Amino acid sequence: MKKLLLTAAIAATLASSVTHACSYFHFDTPQNNTIIGRTMEIGFEAQETFFVAPRGYQLNDLPASKYGYVGIRHGATEWVSSAINEHGLNAESLALGASQYTAEDSTELGVNYLNLGAYILGNAKSVDEAVALLKTTKVETTKIEAAFDLEAGMHYAFNDGERSIVVEYTDGSGYPDIHENTLGAMTNDPIYDVQVGEAHTLLDGGSYEEAKVKFAEGSFKGFDKSPMGRFQHIVAMNHTQDNNVIENDLDGVNRGWHMVNALEIPRGSLYWRWLSDDPQMVGYSIVVDTNNNDYYFRTYDNQQIRKVDLDSINFAKVDYQEESIFSTITEYQPMVIN
Repeated sequence: MKKLLLTAAIAATLASSVTHACSYFHFDTPQNNTIIGRTMEIGFEAQETFFVAPRGYQLNDLPASKYGYVGIRHGATEWVSSAINEHGLNAESLALGASQYTAEDSTELGVNYLNLGAYILGNAKSVDEAVALLKTTKVETTKIEAAFDLEAGMHYAFNDGERSIVVEYTDGSGYPDIHENTLGAMTNDPIYDVQVGEAHTLLDGGSYEEAKVKFAEGSFKGFDKSPMGRFQHIVAMNHTQDNNVIENDLDGVNRGWHMVNALEIPRGSLYWRWLSDDPQMVGYSIVVDTNNNDYYFRTYDNQQIRKVDLDSINFAKVDYQEESIFSTITEYQPMVIN
């Protein structure tokens, strides 16, 4: 009943509002590895499942894919909010209120924006190939069935460990603005150019010693959970990263989880009253080790980190499979005491 009331309230009053917010980051390690992380900030479970899609899989109305991929899908819909393919190309979708696409079912062949991540991962091995495909693919609007049929626009991060881009649709043409993500940070709003401009006000001078002064307790709001606050926090963490403590890939993954932890929203610490009286939360978080093609995730109701080694999956033979990412444990792993 509570969910039904929430559905009715949102559908009636917030049909054009952004229903979720997210944070994304990446950083390089001394081992020439790239670590990626993201959080899904939302006030409810949005039917998230972990799925494995083999080569040749057809997700809803997409053509059969060339490459296999895994990630987070929302129910039986086309919305894939986080995924990585067998070649190590990662895609993350984050809300963006300024998004404008072409009308749904327009005469020109295209894909809807919820399909975009899966479409690119199924057909591109790298960011360079993704860019070529993005430039020739028209993107249409659609409703999000897993989020009360709202139309909440998105921008996207694509990263293959060598190149990272942000992709936005803001002029209604259906074709993208593509930005190089040199800062290793992105949040849901505003558009990326504005985020970058704001970041430069933090980074003027640029030296590590000057950054330490700017990011001190008295001058930097490290616990501002607004989109810009989260973006600035990620920029700060990337800019002052101490590579001396990262001695191997596992250290890099651990730092990724530390950064995810810094973006955590425990229930009761943040409310979006325009959306719901229910408290916000980070529904799920992921970390990606690009060198080793490992995808890690955890959820608000299961803090144990699950690891998926894509190199161990035969995407030519594996069957499509999925399972809910929530309510998957009844207790934490006990210590073995001799």
